[in-house]
Amino acid sequence: MKHLVSIFLIVASLFAQAQDAQIVFDISFKGNTIGALTASQKKQKLVSNLALKTQTESKVLMVSVHVEPEVQVKKENNVLTEGIAYRHSNRGSADVHAHVKRNSSSGYDCERNGKSSQIQVREITFCVIDLYFNEPKGLNSVFSNMYAQQLKLVKVGEGKYEVVTPDNKNTYYTYKSGRLISVEADTPLGKVISTRR
Repeated sequence: MKHLVSIFLIVASLFAQAQDAQIVFDISFKGNTIGALTASQKKQKLVSNLALKTQTESKVLMVSVHVEPEVQVKKENNVLTEGIAYRHSNRGSADVHAHVKRNSSSGYDCERNGKSSQIQVREITFCVIDLYFNEPKGLNSVFSNMYAQQLKLVKVGEGKYEVVTPDNKNTYYTYKSGRLISVEADTPLGKVISTRR
């Protein structure tokens, strides 16, 4: 019996470890590598913690541009309970501070750059950060913690999807055999491409 318990604990430990995932992408701009993006997912029973961290630095027209976005999402039973998004840029107008939290009256309280709002939906199950771990087959919208709102999702080709943003900084996600291989983001200065290592 003692050996059976030991085997169960080892198997349970291995299963718990298998629920953790980390993916790293190299970020390039105009052919030059300018940083890295790391997406991580940790699951323990019914609770999932997802995180996205990006650090980039580049010179554009002799001006150094530094952007450091970060997203953290907590889900329980695959439903968003809280999300935090932060983006710091040395070009101040691009700064974002957003917080989304599920409330007890079947909705979400949101705050983005000091402005509060509410989303009246029972539950949010698929966020932009989920795009790094799952191909969004059959979906036509995705929740953005950075924008604190639902965004339109368009399938533009086999394994390729466009996330349409309110400020026209659209992003394209490309999958091969259900696995995310690249992310292309439109910026006023050109396209930024993140490629899976």
